[in-house]
Amino acid sequence: MNESNTDKPLEIYYGKRKTDILPGVIVDDMGRRCVKAAHYASMNIQIRKLSMLMDIARSIMAEMDLTTLLQLVMKTVTQVMNADRSSLFLVDRDTGEIWSKVAQGVSEIRLPMGTGIAGHVAQTGETVNIPDAYLDPRFNRDSDERTGYRTQTILCMAITNPRGEIIGSIQVLNKLDGTSFSADDEELLGAFCSLAGISIENAWAYEELEKERASLEVKVRERTRDLQIAKQKSDDLLRNILPDETAEELKSRGVTTPHYYERVTVLFTDFKGFTHVAEKLNPADLVKELDLCFYYFDEVSERNKLEKIKTIGDSYMCAGGLPAANRTNPVDAILAALEIRNFIEQTRAIKRTLGEKFWELRIGIHTGPVIAGVVGKKKFAYDIWSDTVNTASRMESSGVVGEINISGATYELVKDFFVWDYRGKIPAKHKGDIDMYLVTRIRPELSADAEGCVPNDRFRELYAML
Repeated sequence: MNESNTDKPLEIYYGKRKTDILPGVIVDDMGRRCVKAAHYASMNIQIRKLSMLMDIARSIMAEMDLTTLLQLVMKTVTQVMNADRSSLFLVDRDTGEIWSKVAQGVSEIRLPMGTGIAGHVAQTGETVNIPDAYLDPRFNRDSDERTGYRTQTILCMAITNPRGEIIGSIQVLNKLDGTSFSADDEELLGAFCSLAGISIENAWAYEELEKERASLEVKVRERTRDLQIAKQKSDDLLRNILPDETAEELKSRGVTTPHYYERVTVLFTDFKGFTHVAEKLNPADLVKELDLCFYYFDEVSERNKLEKIKTIGDSYMCAGGLPAANRTNPVDAILAALEIRNFIEQTRAIKRTLGEKFWELRIGIHTGPVIAGVVGKKKFAYDIWSDTVNTASRMESSGVVGEINISGATYELVKDFFVWDYRGKIPAKHKGDIDMYLVTRIRPELSADAEGCVPNDRFRELYAML
């Protein structure tokens, strides 16, 4: 539209502020409101720029990975500014340098703060628009000389974070149309730098958050592992004190229920001459000798499906048929007793060759019903109670040194497996006369060795039928 002398400018407000005036609006001779062509074209350019910046903002604001973000920023700014290439430098406060992993055409660069155009802008915050880079003394030609590139025009601006602190600089090189960068280019790059500053700050914050989260996850995994190890140690200790079933019941319910068992075989051992030998040993050696014996007894008990109940001084007590009931426990107990007896005899023989004294052993076994469980609040211990326990104890105290003394009740359950000597009715304290038998070995036809300590296949067949 051609403007006439009668065209009058008009103030058209588009907002609430007095400064929100739409520029270039006039009233022509016919009273129509019109926009000057130059202003219209300018508005279209501004709208396109605004639309482009909004698209860019949506793109870069969504990216939280710093390396990917910097690459995206460089790709976008090069296209938007119609430039041949560009670079983005970030400030490293710790080293006093500027650095870039995103400089198109070259690998990572590190420069002292203030070096080159990008360093100068990052240090001062000044916008630099150079029509010929080689005529500016601040320009560093080193990169061009290494790569063979010819930098001509440069537009470089500072990147600031939302707090107004300079965090880097962006420089674009060589407009593709061969012209210098204009004031409009400066305005566009300034808007872009504002978006980049916010995005980079967000990416840094996200990166720090991820590091903290990763560190926290490592700490959580380490703590979880430590707790699992501690729990495993606690469980192992509990299972070392109590049978597995009882330990699980105690962990899940906090209490245990006593159980009645119809057939349990109780085994007692006791050392003869313990006091006499102990008087000649210092406490450490005494404990060491006892530990050697009881450690072996524990292994034998476990191997023969017996549950260790407790030790009292130099006495050892275990039982078969609990906590899992079975019908083989009388045989299991005597097989264990044979192993224990042979171990003590062999140890005594070794001690004799060394000129040392060692204990002799009595073993007593009885089979009958018991009640088993855990009592008390502290220092849990699995124990058994009944007259069966008392009778087994009398079998040991009324027994013969170096022999396995069993009751008539146990004899009736194992007589087909072992060789035995009937002792007759032997008086037992508070029990009267009790039939007692000495077990000497496994029956020859059921034994795999001459000593009668190792069962053969026939033995195991009969055992499986119990």
